[in-house]
Amino acid sequence: MQIQRALHIRLICTAIGLVSVVMTSCGGDVPQSQPPTATATPTSAPTATPVSKVIPPEPTVTIGGVSFTVDVADTPEKRFQGLSGRPVLEEGTGLLFIFSEERKHTFWMKDMRFPLDMVWISASCTVADITTDVPQPPPDSADSVLPTYSPSAPATYNLEINAGVAAASGLKTGDPVTFGGTLTGRFGC
Repeated sequence: MQIQRALHIRLICTAIGLVSVVMTSCGGDVPQSQPPTATATPTSAPTATPVSKVIPPEPTVTIGGVSFTVDVADTPEKRFQGLSGRPVLEEGTGLLFIFSEERKHTFWMKDMRFPLDMVWISASCTVADITTDVPQPPPDSADSVLPTYSPSAPATYNLEINAGVAAASGLKTGDPVTFGGTLTGRFGC
């Protein structure tokens, strides 16, 4: 008899506990026969804060207020390749050739597929000369027949841009030149 009574009391306590839980979660008042017990509130595991990739600013060349996003040819291999074989040069972009000394460097248009303007830049960061509308050679031209191009004054840099852009942008000899983005402070301009 005592076992039955203990089981009965246990069932009643369990039922009261369940009713208490249901009523509490539904916002009802629950008669308390015992003081409430502290329960731990579950928390989610801390999440890692996403690390944003820092993307360095693109290299730019600004001439007299007009900016171009550029690729950089600063090694002998990159200078030799230049824009040869590239199908197009996107609007607002160019290729900046960087040399270690100021002089009248010589260029050709080997394997070029579009005409260019060449903006020659002095070590003092001004436009030294502009060679405009340099045509691409006929396909499969022999190297020995390709014309060469040099500035009229010594230059340390050459910015190649699409033909006609120098005139359309109003670029002229003597314009100041500034390198920006990842070029800032690296080459003197």
